Amino acid sequence: MENNQAFIAKIGNIKPIENADRIVQADVILKGVPQTKVVVAKDAFKENDFIVYFDSNLCLTQEFIDYFNNKNGGSIDTYLAKGNRVRTVKLRGVISDGLVVGLNQLSSFFKNKTVTEGFSFDTLEGMRICYKYVPQEKLGNTSATKGKKLKSRILPDTFQFHVETEQLLRNVEKLNPKMVASITRKIHGTSAICSRMKVQKKLTLLEKLAKSLGVTVVETEYDYLFASRTVVKNAANPKGPENDLWVEVGKRFVGKLKKGETIYYEIVGYGLGGGMIQKPFDYGCYPGEHKVAIYRITLTSEDGTVAEYSWQAVKERAAELETPTVEEFFYGRLGDLYPEIEQDTNWNSKFVAKLEEDFLEKDCPLSRNKVPDEGIVLRPESLRIEPFKLKSKRFILKESELKEKDGFVDPES
Repeated sequence: MENNQAFIAKIGNIKPIENADRIVQADVILKGVPQTKVVVAKDAFKENDFIVYFDSNLCLTQEFIDYFNNKNGGSIDTYLAKGNRVRTVKLRGVISDGLVVGLNQLSSFFKNKTVTEGFSFDTLEGMRICYKYVPQEKLGNTSATKGKKLKSRILPDTFQFHVETEQLLRNVEKLNPKMVASITRKIHGTSAICSRMKVQKKLTLLEKLAKSLGVTVVETEYDYLFASRTVVKNAANPKGPENDLWVEVGKRFVGKLKKGETIYYEIVGYGLGGGMIQKPFDYGCYPGEHKVAIYRITLTSEDGTVAEYSWQAVKERAAELETPTVEEFFYGRLGDLYPEIEQDTNWNSKFVAKLEEDFLEKDCPLSRNKVPDEGIVLRPESLRIEPFKLKSKRFILKESELKEKDGFVDPES
């Protein structure tokens, strides 16, 4: 199932809300696993009705909003924030995470389709329905050069951005008691990358002349690349932009990485301009300070093959680099974390429910400000990385509230 898409699920566990006559609470349930809680109008749904769920990381398109309102005689945009963003709100003490509509309200899209739980989409019958929310403002430079556009130095199949972290609750069936995995704290800052990778070399005049005469010239070299979650800052200019958080922090690894090595890490605290990277999450930093925590390391071979460091290897290498990793809660066989859970067909859902109980809906102990802890990341040990995130509903609510404020900046986007 893709991130940043709506999906088909069922609604269940419908319960009244104290001192509320017109609304009730219910769970969005995917293949028997409760995903989140929503508040809906009383009598709008029955137990096990099929619904379409939009999470608070999505925006609805105006085309879809107009279609839905005309088709159903309602006003779905009443439940949306500015920019048609889906909200997480707290109503009568219940956190309602996202938006649900009845599958029957979209019946024209599914006339000739077999409805299956877990079917995810952002486009139906040629109409774009939703897309990932991205704030208009950015933090720091988002381009490596100004003015004249320069050619990128990056060679094909070398540099790799971090993979998309899937929602754990949407992938419960992938877990098993024998799986070896790490469980670490998810922290709310900005992702960054430093990589010592083979790049296109800038040839000297003498080298260009030699090449023109048929002389073999080495046209590549190993150099350091600095990146945010989605942008390589020095793809064209080796120095990168000035006063850029990702470049300045990445310089701490220069001279320390092996050829082909890439370090993925989170930066929390304060940016170069003095403001918090993610307000009000200070993570114990004071203005002008930031902290770095590594969560992944890879080694890319000459032919572009990416080898993952195991979590144990990440910890050992991070110690050599004198840089901490994200906080570890558990590492080992998942069945050993909660041995009291019977390893039957319901082990997966019981295991995840226990993770939610033990790790979510708490205050962040690393911040001076009282803010909710974001959640955890579960990363199975395997040849190819496939991490899963489990986020606190309190954090999702806080994040949604922050997006409502003018001037909101999200460096992750």
